[in-house]
Amino acid sequence: MKTSIFRLITYLIFPIFLSTTTAEIVLRVAGYKPWKITDANVAVEPKGNYFIKDSELGYKHLPGKFKVTLNGNYSYNATHLNNGLRITHPLNTYNQSSKKPEIWIFGCSITYGWSLNDSETYPWLLQEKLPKYEIVNFGVGGYGTLPSLIQFKQALKQGNKPKIAVIAYAGFHDLRNTLVRERRKELAGWSKLGVLLQPDARLNGENKFTYSMVKAEYREIPLMRVFALSNFLDDSYNGFEKTLYRSHEVSKAIIEEFNRVAEAKGVKLVVAGIHPSAAKMLQELSQEGIATRDISVDLNIPSNNNLPYDSHPSAIANRQYAEKLEGFLQDTVLR
Repeated sequence: MKTSIFRLITYLIFPIFLSTTTAEIVLRVAGYKPWKITDANVAVEPKGNYFIKDSELGYKHLPGKFKVTLNGNYSYNATHLNNGLRITHPLNTYNQSSKKPEIWIFGCSITYGWSLNDSETYPWLLQEKLPKYEIVNFGVGGYGTLPSLIQFKQALKQGNKPKIAVIAYAGFHDLRNTLVRERRKELAGWSKLGVLLQPDARLNGENKFTYSMVKAEYREIPLMRVFALSNFLDDSYNGFEKTLYRSHEVSKAIIEEFNRVAEAKGVKLVVAGIHPSAAKMLQELSQEGIATRDISVDLNIPSNNNLPYDSHPSAIANRQYAEKLEGFLQDTVLR
């Protein structure tokens, strides 16, 4: 009996232990580490939440005026209207009745203007450049193209419609639209918001998709917070999973649906590439006759981001976004 146990240890358990230990050492030397959740270091005044739950979108902005401090030493001010959308001109001017044609801009935290004061965001700057129009900023941090489509349909149901709808698209929106494991892992640092429901899309035939609301929670594999090897295996699986969901094709189907809804309402759709990762999508949509424009900037240039406090585009970058988008609209759609 003792001989059998010794053989089991010698020929089975010991080799497994040796190989996993070797793999762990190699990964550590290469700089790979166990998974560690780093909570988003964000403080909001007045104290409380910055978002509220929404049954159709998962979450949206809380109305009000806020001072947001990032990493304890960088602050900006943000103002949200009663509908949760960020202002694009002084708050007191919203009381004035206006029948100006509207331009709606949909997007993520870049369009919202995360880490920027109200007057530094590119929708605000675009409003200054196009005073004959009312610019509406639908941008919300963490949104992909699917929530933007839901927002668009919601706003149209309220009886209003814009002259132009702009989708500020980036390639990283694809994983948000399908809510793959890699995206859920990214969201773990925002767990202070609680487990949120988010829309999750899947292809359902050629150029068609369906979506449902699911919990954006992350199910870890065992011991990935202890061993680099477990975390490496988790990331490897996540990379494989991405290839199965065809997230780019899902995003394209969503934008095509966005365009069909816009055309039915007499709204001109423009897809603006807000990040270099949008290039492939812009090319494909342009071939389908959808108006596209690359308004991205090089975020590796220090003046174009807010590092070391935050990696989002700076006020300088937002001025470039506004100039490029305004120029395109003036030369094409508004012309």
